[in-house]
Amino acid sequence: MNMLRSDSRDAVPAPEDVPADAPRAFPLALAQGGERLRIAAFKTGKGLGRKLSNLGLPVGSEIEVLQRQAGGGVVVSRDSTRVALGAGTAQKIMVFLAADGPDRA
Repeated sequence: MNMLRSDSRDAVPAPEDVPADAPRAFPLALAQGGERLRIAAFKTGKGLGRKLSNLGLPVGSEIEVLQRQAGGGVVVSRDSTRVALGAGTAQKIMVFLAADGPDRA
């Protein structure tokens, strides 16, 4: 199986290895308040991917969108941790609805 690296510890399947019935990922910036999501990948370099993982948002984790900001930023929570993300960062985090995908957290 080919793997695309989003971080040295996190990998997601390459597109040709993803089943046809797999949930479609979309940028976190497009999520609605109250949605429960699972992080599918980071569309960024290792530095930001590592920083997000260190903040408690690794690939595969389930998050909830608490608030969308007017400028495109979002506030998300995972367990008891809340993280505010700017619009640019939220655009680089690919997610899917938690109910649509496999349990991996």
